[in-house]
Amino acid sequence: MNNIHIVVVCEGETEETFVKRILAPDLGNKGVFVMPTLVDSRGGNLKGQRVLRYLRNTLRTRQNAYVTTFFDLYRLPPDFPGQVKVAVHTNPLDRATKIETGFHTEVIEKVHCHPEQFFPHIQPYEFEALLFSDTAQFPREEPAWQRHVHKLEIARQSADSPEHINDGPETHPSALLERILPLYNKVRHGTALSSKIGLDRIRAECKHFDAWLTRMETLPPFQPEA
Repeated sequence: MNNIHIVVVCEGETEETFVKRILAPDLGNKGVFVMPTLVDSRGGNLKGQRVLRYLRNTLRTRQNAYVTTFFDLYRLPPDFPGQVKVAVHTNPLDRATKIETGFHTEVIEKVHCHPEQFFPHIQPYEFEALLFSDTAQFPREEPAWQRHVHKLEIARQSADSPEHINDGPETHPSALLERILPLYNKVRHGTALSSKIGLDRIRAECKHFDAWLTRMETLPPFQPEA
């Protein structure tokens, strides 16, 4: 079996920890080895030129590996590559896909890497949406949260899928969790809850995320041009 190596450029520590502790073991069993890294050690800071510069350096130094991203759709800066082209799209999965297409095009044009080496992923609307795949699991992490599960489920049922939970300042997924759950910590609880929910359930509920993992699982060995 040929091993596949993928650098996952993450938005913040939450995504980095999720990739390291949840995705890496699962994909590693399939011969796909992922290495998370951050654009900024403090998280966020996805300004267009900063992201392009980081990707250029990563793609040039990791020429035998694929490179992907794990960025939130929520609050992408106006100068983010591909962002300006999708202002009229309201469906978050459509928006994310359109941005990914424009993002890919701009990276290839400016970095001059092999087109197949880079495949971006923009998560609708943010990583925390994945946790709404099974709200019944929250009390397994913190028993005191049992009394709040119905509020989480109302938010989940109000949207077509976890990835459709809206991007309002007070109602995007992480804002809901921080407002509803006492002592919620996004880095610690995000990974722990993901483990309890399980990737199979998350993938069944979150189609855009599932498509990204499916692509990683089915990549051929990357062979850069001489």
